[in-house]
Amino acid sequence: MSLNWKPKRVKYKRLQKGRIYPLNYTNSSTKLAFGYYGLKILKDARLTSKQLEASRRMISRSLRKKQKMWIRCIPNISFTTKPLGIRMGKGKGLVDDKNNWVYKLQTGKILFEISHLNKYKAKKLLLSAAKKLPVPSIIVSRHIRL
Repeated sequence: MSLNWKPKRVKYKRLQKGRIYPLNYTNSSTKLAFGYYGLKILKDARLTSKQLEASRRMISRSLRKKQKMWIRCIPNISFTTKPLGIRMGKGKGLVDDKNNWVYKLQTGKILFEISHLNKYKAKKLLLSAAKKLPVPSIIVSRHIRL
């Protein structure tokens, strides 16, 4: 089962690319909120829905029913493309609803959280998910840093 990585509704269909502004560290998204272990991002990036789905699958395949996973981001910015052979001008391109959604990820944000696992298995799972992402990341814990 793959998730539908797009928002249910957006105010504007086509947005400009924009900048990734620094994160306010008093924000709750920099700390673990649900699970015991998490994947924290160390660099600003734009993550596509395909990259998030690949890392989610790596984690969810190894989890059992009692073990839980939380995803702390959903792609909410669409990007558009114009077909080949079209001349310049004549407006912005169309949004392809399948995989053209992006999430602006700031430094220090928690991306995934998991619970009810021992620390060795949690570290292994989150490292395999981090390999699917194009940004450097670390594993954080509620009690100690792994």
